[in-house]
Amino acid sequence: MQGKTRGIIRAYLPPVLWVAGGFLLAELLRWLAVGTSWHWLATLATWLSLAALLAATARALWVSWRIWRSHAVPPAASENQ
Repeated sequence: MQGKTRGIIRAYLPPVLWVAGGFLLAELLRWLAVGTSWHWLATLATWLSLAALLAATARALWVSWRIWRSHAVPPAASENQ
């Protein structure tokens, strides 16, 4: 059970880091946009956070599909039997 838990953590850690990193960068850009008159930075920050969230969601769904696909699909029968 320990190995399976470690594998699941390794599988889902990159999407979590993508979301955290995307939102962190977005907040930094928003702070920079408030300090300056560059309003396009706030727009870029919003799109960046949305892209990070979408990419992380897609990766998490792909990982889930890969993990659970092996349980749903029985192994192919060999022709020699």
